[in-house]
Formats: sequence, structure tokens, C-alpha cells
Amino acid sequence: MGLGGTFSTAVLALHAQAQNLTTIATNIANVQTNAYKEQNTHFKTLVNHVSGAENRSYFAVETVDTRMVDKQGLLLSTQRQLDLAIDGKGLFVTNTEPDGTGEWQFTRDGGFAGSSIQFETDSDNNGQNDQGSVLTANGGNTVFGWPANADGTFDEANSLDALQAVTINSNQVFESRATSLISVQANISAASTGRQKTGLPFIDANGDSRTLTLGFSASTDNEYTLDASSISMANQPISVTIEPATASFTGFGTLATPQNGQFTITVNDPTGPQVITVDLSDTTQLQSTGSIDLLNFEQDGLKEGILNSTFFDSDGVMFGSFSNSSVMPLFKLPMANFPAPNQLEAVSGNFFRQDPRAGQLELGSLGSVSGTAQIVVGALEQSNVDIADQFTKMIVTQRAYSSSATVLRTADEMTQQARDLKR
Repeated sequence: MGLGGTFSTAVLALHAQAQNLTTIATNIANVQTNAYKEQNTHFKTLVNHVSGAENRSYFAVETVDTRMVDKQGLLLSTQRQLDLAIDGKGLFVTNTEPDGTGEWQFTRDGGFAGSSIQFETDSDNNGQNDQGSVLTANGGNTVFGWPANADGTFDEANSLDALQAVTINSNQVFESRATSLISVQANISAASTGRQKTGLPFIDANGDSRTLTLGFSASTDNEYTLDASSISMANQPISVTIEPATASFTGFGTLATPQNGQFTITVNDPTGPQVITVDLSDTTQLQSTGSIDLLNFEQDGLKEGILNSTFFDSDGVMFGSFSNSSVMPLFKLPMANFPAPNQLEAVSGNFFRQDPRAGQLELGSLGSVSGTAQIVVGALEQSNVDIADQFTKMIVTQRAYSSSATVLRTADEMTQQARDLKR
């Protein structure tokens, strides 16, 4: 290899070290960027050929850049409910358009926020369209997830077409639910000959709260005749039936019959009968206080509720909390996984787009794949750049660049000396 090859090798070396310095500068610039993934410049030999009088081949150098997408960054607590950090493998799924017609992009940056939107529905019947927000990533893309079914389950299909924009309807209504089961823990006063009664609140078919009065009249020492009554919302007495109509207790004060402790009460409302199962299996007949003592009471009815707030859990499920104290799932975030995530193409906004070299996209559920990843709520993943390592690389790169420049300068001086031989 003559001086022509030396010039070419030295210039290629300068370009390679300049590229390496650009990579280092990019990493240092993004050392505080949430979930930024370190980029590395690798060097490889390059066979170059010089034709003509020399007609020789020699090794120069070229660069290959890679990105450490699969390298976990440290998690920093923020205490903000919409900040989500992925601890493990996977990326959040986003789209450049809220309706999903744009480009699908993926990110590890879970610093989400809500962007105001208006729905075409009137859930609370106030005469105005519902208001709410759509979940967006820091870079502006819309976050997508699996929507919840009416029963709170999810169809976790491995398809981008199954995803919807994660939206929050601030006027969403949790429909009322009529009471079907009442569980009672009480104590019937032993040896009392009078009628003992207690009031049991319940929710009727219209979503209104009413009271069911349950009475116990002693027929023998350990047996009671039961009766029930209720008042309609118009303050009118209505017919109530109970089956079976008797209950007996053992000598130890525990319920003997019925064996399952359950009574069927039918409230004959004008709009239709409401059947309620009353479970008295935890009711006892002990001390003689003269009246019934209601110790604990639970019923499964709910009044209508309005959405108060939303929150995520470690499985990426977004729940809605309503004014009637009920909670129900709204969306679930999938994890996007690739066989070779380091081959994803980085784009502006802290996102990645799919590249054929990364392999086939697979949408996975955090709840169904044990050990793959989990969501840390109220935290953000930090950049995985080691600043000390970058400064070390920068010093080495500077020396390598200076050395390559020295080679180029030396080759130039040798050329000048060869030229001067003609004088």
C-alpha cells in the first residue's frame, strides 16, 4: 500500500472517530431523557482496493451503530399516578394519530398525560356531550391498549387492530345495580318472647336506596317465625314474602335450619318483583338483651355513580373509581416485544419504529406472562447511559482522532518530501 492508500485509510479513520464522537455527544445530551437507550458506535475492518499502478487491497475502517434497547435503566419514583415505568422487557404501544390511522411507534417512556377531548355521547344526561381526555406520551403520540368488556374482562388479542386509544370519559356513569344478596351477621336475643326486628338497606331496580325490615318472632325457645316488610319510594307499604318463614337454632346458639342459612325474600314492587337472597348463616342466638343486635351487614347493590378518578396497577390495567365506591377496569396496556429489540429504529420523540431486522411484533399481557415484566406506578425509567463511561470513551476517541490526524499529516509531509526530490 502506497501513500495513496495511507491517505484513504487515515481519512476513513477520521470519519469513523468523528462518528463515534457524535454518538458519545448524543448519549451525553440525552443522559436525563426518560428511558433513553444508549447508542454505541462499533468499528469493523473494511477491505479497500486501490487500482492502477499499486493494484492492492488493504484494511481500512468503518462504523456500525447499535442501540441498547434491551438494557434496563434505573427507576426513579415520581409519585405521579400517570407515570409508569416498565421493569423488564417490553415497550408501550402508541400511534401518531388518536384514531390509530397513523404510524405505530413504541416507547419505554411512560411519562403519560391527558389531552382534552369531547365525546359524542351524553352519559349523565345533562344535555351536553361528555368531556374527557386521551392518554398521550411525552412525544405527543396517543397511547393504545385493550378496552375492557362490560364484565371487566379483556380480549387480549395479539393484534394492533384489537387496540383502542386509551380514553377517560369524565362523565362516565356506573349504572345502578339492584340488590340480589344481603349477608347479615347478627345475634337474636335468647329467651325473648317479643318480636325482634332490624332494618336492612337495599337498592331497588330504579337505583334508589330503601330499607327492608326483617322481624323474628319466637314460637319456641329455639325457633322463630320470620316476617319482612318494606315501604315504596311513595311511602306506601308493599307486599313482601319470605321463604322459608321459620328459622331454628341449636342449643349452642348457631343456626340449625335452614342448613344453608339462606332465605328468599320477594319485594313485590309495582314495577316488578325484586328477589333478594338473605344469608343469615352467621346469625346466632345467644345473650338475652331483649332485642336483636346487628353486628355486620353487606349487600351487593349499588347506586348510580360518576367517575371520580383513574389509576393503574402493576399489570398495566387502568381502573376507574366512581362516586358510589365501585371500581371497574377500563383499559389494559399491552407490552410490545420483539425478538431483536436492539434493531428497532429510533425516531424523534423518544419512540421506536418497527424494523424488519427486529423481528415480528408480539403483544403480550403483563398479567398472563409471569416474570416478563411489570409496571411500576408512580415511577419513570431513567436513561441507561453511564456518564462516566461516556467521558472515558470520549478521551479515547479524542486520542484516536488525533493519532489518525497525525498519520494523515505525516503522509502529507512524506508526499511533499517525495515531490521535493525532483528539484
